[in-house]
Amino acid sequence: MLTEGQVRQYHQRGFLLLPELLDKDLLESAQANLSVDHPSAQAYFKDPDQYPLYSQTQFSLKRFPFSSIEVNSLLVADDILGAATQLLGSEDIRLNKGELWAKYAGAIDYDQAFHRDFGNHTLLVPRQDQLYKELSIFIFLSDVDEQSGPTAVLPRSLTDPIAFAEMQLPEQLSFEPEQEEFLAVGPAGSVLFYSYDVFHRATQMTGRGKARMTVLGDYRCADATWISRQGWPEAGHQRAMIEFLSSATPQQRALFDIPLPGHHYWNEQTLRDMASRYQGMDLEPYRMAAE
Repeated sequence: MLTEGQVRQYHQRGFLLLPELLDKDLLESAQANLSVDHPSAQAYFKDPDQYPLYSQTQFSLKRFPFSSIEVNSLLVADDILGAATQLLGSEDIRLNKGELWAKYAGAIDYDQAFHRDFGNHTLLVPRQDQLYKELSIFIFLSDVDEQSGPTAVLPRSLTDPIAFAEMQLPEQLSFEPEQEEFLAVGPAGSVLFYSYDVFHRATQMTGRGKARMTVLGDYRCADATWISRQGWPEAGHQRAMIEFLSSATPQQRALFDIPLPGHHYWNEQTLRDMASRYQGMDLEPYRMAAE
């Protein structure tokens, strides 16, 4: 999926931007269903007062599962998972978080200070040797230029000497952050990958009539159980989650800690009751492995 150079860049710099990574059909089907959870740019700017949420908080996001299975599918797309397993160095990974984030120019101040994400993702601190990291991704569902509030990221080489006790950039630095920051710009379908210990920030949306739609995801190795962001069982009654899991593959369900075929959890009783809870779920792979 990724070249050796791209994997090396991710580990050395702490981030990697891949333009137009998503399959075109997958991108277009997701874009066509975004307005189920957020207004389109045209609808929002026609009458912003109809959507007060976006002027109350910059974190105007919908948590996974989203209302559209087409948008949900982005976080388990082959291109995304192929890259994630390479960057995390494991075939056995889990999804920690999914968010659909909408931003509209002029709605609110989107500017942020540089920060690290791991402070509310784990009670531990990251290791510096790249083991047990969390991978975060931003999937661009709209074109992002310098006026669209692109994410700014600082290379790891500049910030690695800063102790992990520091979640914000210290005041005294040997460099000017705004001169060293990398702005993640690119067309819809691009994906930004970054590590949860990398300093980054949201920037202001300055372009008139600009809107930005992004799907965010966090992934970890299966054995890094101390990293967490979103509990999936709390969504167990939601129609969107039931629909998503019913249509997913066993490998995709494993991202949500549903045991793979062959695990001793699966027996005649659990197969029967799962078929009742998730009507339409193909349980044949689990049944064959159990037999």
